[in-house]
This record gives sequence, C-alpha cells and structure tokens, in this order.
Amino acid sequence: MHFIATFCFVVFSSFASATTFITVCYEDKNAPPFFLGSGFDVPQERPGATIDILKSLEKQVSTVRFVFVRKPWQRCLKNIKENKVDAVVASYRSERSEFLRFPKNLDGSINLSLAISMLGTCLVGQQGLAIDVANKNFPLSLAVPRGYAVLKTLQEDLYRVILTDSQEDAYQLVLKSLVDSSLGLCKVYDEQVAGFPHSDKLQAIFPPIDISYGYLALSKGFMAQNPLVAQTLWDKLGSMQLHQFYLDYVTNPTNHKQPRY
Repeated sequence: MHFIATFCFVVFSSFASATTFITVCYEDKNAPPFFLGSGFDVPQERPGATIDILKSLEKQVSTVRFVFVRKPWQRCLKNIKENKVDAVVASYRSERSEFLRFPKNLDGSINLSLAISMLGTCLVGQQGLAIDVANKNFPLSLAVPRGYAVLKTLQEDLYRVILTDSQEDAYQLVLKSLVDSSLGLCKVYDEQVAGFPHSDKLQAIFPPIDISYGYLALSKGFMAQNPLVAQTLWDKLGSMQLHQFYLDYVTNPTNHKQPRY
C-alpha cells in the first residue's frame, strides 16, 4: 500500500512538474464567432472559435494546460501588463509590443503565418449605408465597442465614432437607425462571410476596411520563463487549419444562442 501511494505521488509530481499552465484572459462580452456567451463563465459547449482552437492546441501540445478567465478587455490588458495573466488573443500594434510578446521572424518582423486568425472587418449597416458609401456621404456615424484596436486604422475624417460597452450595443444603435454603421466580420481568410449578429437585417460593405491578424500574445514574464513552450505553441498554430473553426461558427449559427444584453 505504501508502495502504491509513493508511486502515485511520484507520477502526479512528474505530471505537475512537466505541465505548463497558461492563464488566458479573454473578453467577458459576447463576440461571435470568437467568443460566445457573456459574463465570467466559460461555456462548456460552443464557447467560440478562438477557445475551440486553443483547446485543440492543448491536445496537440500535451505539456500545456490552458486556464481561461473572462474579464473586461481593458482589465485583461492591465493584468497581462502586470504579469497576472499569461496570454491574450490580440492583434499586433506597436504600442502593445512594450508588454506583449508576438511570434516573430528572424529579422524581428511579425510572423503572419503563425497568427491564430486572419479576418476582414467591414462597415456594417442597413440598406442605405451602401448608397452613402458609394456617394461618399462622409462623415458616417460609427458605433464601436471601447478598446477595439481597429479604431486606430480608421481614417478619422470619414467617421464620427460613438463608443459602446459591447458589440451588441453597437448593433442595436444601427438597427434603431441611431447611427449609420458599426463593424462586423466579413472575411475569414479568403472567404467572404456574414459573420456578425443580425446579418438578416444588416449588410457588410466590401472591401474590408481592415484585415486583422490575431495572435496568441504572451506576457513578458511568461515569455522570459518559457521561450521554448511559446515557440512550440506558435509553430503548432501555424500548422493547423484554423479557418475551419471560424467558418463552423459562421455557417452554423443555429448551433448556439445569441445572448441578449
């Protein structure tokens, strides 16, 4: 009996010492197809394409375990600056490189092939929006959730930005004709999609105003302690068929419920 107890302890200790736990912070708002549900709970089923990808990645890298926590986006960024969480999924911005670590090429440039997503964002609005854009009736009122990096890519003189607390709040302003437009997922890699809520009432205006590469971005502290683990994760992501995860959520919206706010 003593031998069995000792053996189990050794096996457990070996597992614990060989496993790297990574705390991933992501937004507590419903943001399909990336994250589904709202609040602090992580849905057990259909949590969103990004979470499904990380869970699949976990299966391929047996020494890693992801721990998911949900918080307001700005708090996630604050926590990772303080090394209180290990990872977020974020697009690259030069100012973020001060506290986030992204996959890079040997020359120091960002390695686009190791992104966790390549997605296009379009203006989204009701039928009259296409006419306004074609006739260059700028500036357009644009409702966008606070903290979204795509705001930095917009040509300021073309838009009058109204900040909202969530993506759904932004769409509701459009549906009620209180603003001209919002932003929505309209392209997954090379395929055009209507990957935004209320796509039966709203339409995307092509071409995309932004093509964004999302990355599994790591804290400075985690990268300093686990550089080989970090590179292994990025390399595995680069070999996965990631577009299939996003297309699954976009083309099968009936498989999940859109929460109300």
